[in-house]
Amino acid sequence: MGVIRLLFGLNSGINKGAMKKIFLLSTLYFLLPTFLIGCAGRSVVSTPRLKQTVRIGSSRYITAQSLSEAYNLDYYWDAITKKVTLSKGEKAARMMAGSRLALLNDSVRTMDKEARFYQGSLAIPESFTRRSLSPFFREKHIRKKIIPPTSGLPIKKVIIDAGHGGKDPGAVGRRGLKEKDVVLDIAKRLKKKLEARGIDVILTRESDRFISLSQRSRIANANAGDVDFFISIHANASRSSWVNGVEVFYLSESIDDDLRAFRAAKNYKLNLKEGCSGKYTKVILWDLIYRNNRKASIRLASYVCKSLSKNIRQRNRGIKPARFYVLKGTNIPAILAEVGFISNAREEKKLRDASYRNKIAQALADGIIQYNRDFTQRRYTRH
Repeated sequence: MGVIRLLFGLNSGINKGAMKKIFLLSTLYFLLPTFLIGCAGRSVVSTPRLKQTVRIGSSRYITAQSLSEAYNLDYYWDAITKKVTLSKGEKAARMMAGSRLALLNDSVRTMDKEARFYQGSLAIPESFTRRSLSPFFREKHIRKKIIPPTSGLPIKKVIIDAGHGGKDPGAVGRRGLKEKDVVLDIAKRLKKKLEARGIDVILTRESDRFISLSQRSRIANANAGDVDFFISIHANASRSSWVNGVEVFYLSESIDDDLRAFRAAKNYKLNLKEGCSGKYTKVILWDLIYRNNRKASIRLASYVCKSLSKNIRQRNRGIKPARFYVLKGTNIPAILAEVGFISNAREEKKLRDASYRNKIAQALADGIIQYNRDFTQRRYTRH
């Protein structure tokens, strides 16, 4: 009011019209800052606030946990492969310590610096986080995923492969029981049990017909963008009739991953962006995928083998690496379950029994469900 008095005091001879204008101007003078403050205080659309960056060497990074908290993402850290998966709905970002490559659904992105192992988890370059990851998790458009899933997500869809078929009977027991018939019946039963638990299933064969090993691999790779696992079911055989038990195989580490990666890079299209055009970029990416697939396969093989041994009360012969073509040719995590020795008279008798085959199917399903349950309860942390 002192300003108004000063104005009025200096202009005592001014007419009423002029005084009214001066009063309005002075009122606006006082109200304008309040108006501006009010506008500044209005809620606006903003990006989630990321925690303070960390400095590693001369570069700044943002931890995966901070990004997870900022965007309310599911956070999964694989201590074995030192890979982190951040996901929200159908969006998933995968990065690995020591690598500049990042998978954002179907897109391959290149970071300006390598992701780093930091305090038991992953530190992501700040520039890449703000330039690529933040917009990725904010945008509404979601592309169809075409990269084969790895160990970063629970099992939602599988391919069940009943071994042999048609002109190929597989192993034959002393009393004439054929492997192809046993495993087909188990595969169909397993399909029903998994579908009842919300897991989608594709069968490589639903009848007694011959499918080559290369065809089985092509079926797996044709569905690689949607399927989480390839599970092949077989019955074992040995020259020694006393050998018995169950065992589960995964792809051997002796397989030349570099050669597989070169073939996959040549035959399987990837959406490469942001200058990701190095001569060996695709090979490196596929090598990472294969190594991650093997880790996931070993984990599932362990669950399935334990479940089989426990539920059908057979000797646990353990999980083992193998060079089976049907495993070697797939671009997704894969295992091969040997559910018994058809060459053993006692096991052949059991395998002939429908109720026993149902127990095997249930044991396989339980192993898969336990894999998902353990993944959800122990390894998957929501922030």
